[in-house]
Amino acid sequence: MLKQFFFALMTLIVANASAQDKDIRKLTKLNEDWLHSYITKDPATFNKIFADDFILISPNGTKVTKAGMINNLGNQETVSVNIDSVNVRLITENAAIITAYASFVLKMDGKDVSGKNCYQDVYVKRKDEWQAVSAHVTLLNMK
Repeated sequence: MLKQFFFALMTLIVANASAQDKDIRKLTKLNEDWLHSYITKDPATFNKIFADDFILISPNGTKVTKAGMINNLGNQETVSVNIDSVNVRLITENAAIITAYASFVLKMDGKDVSGKNCYQDVYVKRKDEWQAVSAHVTLLNMK
């Protein structure tokens, strides 16, 4: 009886770890897709990733909604984005936080301008799909 209990417990633990790994891979991919969408100017990806109640706090403190993010997509030319480091933490089975550092190159006034930022995104799983509900970006430098 005790042996069966431990077998069932281990099966449950392995299944839970597998589900967590799957969620972490999915969230990592969403993070990559989000950043890549700045280069491709792909509003469909933003529409899929951002929840309708999404709010981003920009480096200057401005609140930007999902609609604002999609509308602003064409206003800047992103040449490249590189994720320098990323940490995906599952808080619960339906909530996660991504903390990352990124390097980027923008085209401004015809010149390439490079910079670094850090950001934190909050995701929730709704109807079995992960969506970003909140983000905060801090500009570390730009030259």
